[in-house]
Amino acid sequence: MILDSIILENFGAYGGRQEANLTPEEGKPIILFGGLNGGGKTTLLDAIQLALYGAKARTSNRGRLAYKDYLRDSIHRGTDPSEGAVVIIRFRRMIDGEPRHFELRRSWRQGVKGIEETVRVLREGLPDDVFTDHWDEVIDAYLPSSIAHLFFFDGEQIKDLAEGG
Repeated sequence: MILDSIILENFGAYGGRQEANLTPEEGKPIILFGGLNGGGKTTLLDAIQLALYGAKARTSNRGRLAYKDYLRDSIHRGTDPSEGAVVIIRFRRMIDGEPRHFELRRSWRQGVKGIEETVRVLREGLPDDVFTDHWDEVIDAYLPSSIAHLFFFDGEQIKDLAEGG
C-alpha cells in the first residue's frame, strides 16, 4: 500500500481543509514530517490510523476515552460539532498484479443521537460498496492494526526505545 495523500478537515489542531502529499519519490521511499512540539505531527499520524482502523486505531491521546467521545473531542475546537470532521486517505495498492487507486473517507459529526460516523471507499473514483461495507476486514487482512505501529510511528517513540524508556 502506497499512501498518496491525506486530507484533514477540522480534525484536531487542523482547522479547515489541509492536504499533505505523501507520494514517495523514486529512491526516497520514506516520508518524514518535522516541526516544533505542538505543530501537529502526532495528530497527523493519529489521523492516518483513525481513518484506516476506526475504533481499533492506536492513537496517542485517546487514553481511556470511549471511541465516540474520542471522535467528538477530535473535532477542531473552532468548528460547529454538527459540521464534524473528515479524514481522507488516498492510496494505491496492487490487486491481481495491477495498481488500483483508492480513496478512504472517514467522517463524523454530532447528530441528534450523538456522534454519527460514516466510512466510504472509492476504487478508481467510483463507490466500492464491498470495500465500504467490509472495510474493517479489508484493512485488517492487508495491514493488521496489531502491526500498524511498525509503519506509523513518531520520532519520540524511537528516542524512548533507544533510551530504554
